[in-house]
Amino acid sequence: MGRFIIKKLTSVLMVLVCVLSCFPVFVLLTGSLTGRQELLDYLNGLFADSGRTMFILFPPYPTLRGYLEVLLDTPEFYVVFWNSVKLTFCIVAGQLLVAVPAAWGFSRWHGKISSILFYLYTVLMLLPFQVTMLSSYQILNQLKLLDTHAGIILPAVFSTFPVFLVYRSFIGIPEELFEAYSLESKSEFLLFWHIGLPLAKSGIKAAVLLSAIECWNMLEQPLLFLKTPKLWPFSIYIPDISSRNVQYSFVFSFLVVIPVFLLLAWGKDEIQEGIGTMADSAGKG
Repeated sequence: MGRFIIKKLTSVLMVLVCVLSCFPVFVLLTGSLTGRQELLDYLNGLFADSGRTMFILFPPYPTLRGYLEVLLDTPEFYVVFWNSVKLTFCIVAGQLLVAVPAAWGFSRWHGKISSILFYLYTVLMLLPFQVTMLSSYQILNQLKLLDTHAGIILPAVFSTFPVFLVYRSFIGIPEELFEAYSLESKSEFLLFWHIGLPLAKSGIKAAVLLSAIECWNMLEQPLLFLKTPKLWPFSIYIPDISSRNVQYSFVFSFLVVIPVFLLLAWGKDEIQEGIGTMADSAGKG
């Protein structure tokens, strides 16, 4: 009986945590469907020295006017949206070309040099962007890549986290499979193509999805390296919320959240499987 009660309380607690986690998105949705004047009335405490601020659970008079203004009368939305798409796609594609072969190399060739390099990779993965910010800025300045999309894409392509995640998937493959295939072919590339890639597919997919979500929401790099507004992604397009753009901010923010939800809904199984594979291989190691 006691175990049953604990199980039910745990389930209720998990549901409550999920509801609280989704609450900000729900506020975005309801705010985007609320008229500008009503928003100002509800959020008066944010824009005035006195007044109160209330949550908008259900708009009394829902309207799509904000969406029409953003989608039909605001070309800047499409500029920053496609800038974000461009940056995310190029970074993730570049990471695939770099991270997968690098992870394969770390998983197949063992030695002191390989161990030292992988240790450095792990240390770099743990460093926050603020630590390498100044050196990155100086290098991009010397390469004349500041205020260009290439200055954002190039450093991110060599991110260490995808290497670490895919590496864990490669070392989780039983060595017997490699030995059996080596009896048919001595080609390392064919071994990588026919054994490594198919069996590490879940880890590669998880790395792609997690990198895409991270790049979609990146803030510090564009804020530091991009000065021209037409190059900005959506993440730095709205620096603040004022009484003049409050409805626009709600609509804009909700629209750019939608691709992340779709990506997670499509790839949640791959992310769980890839992270699970990484955990299993780490436990075995």
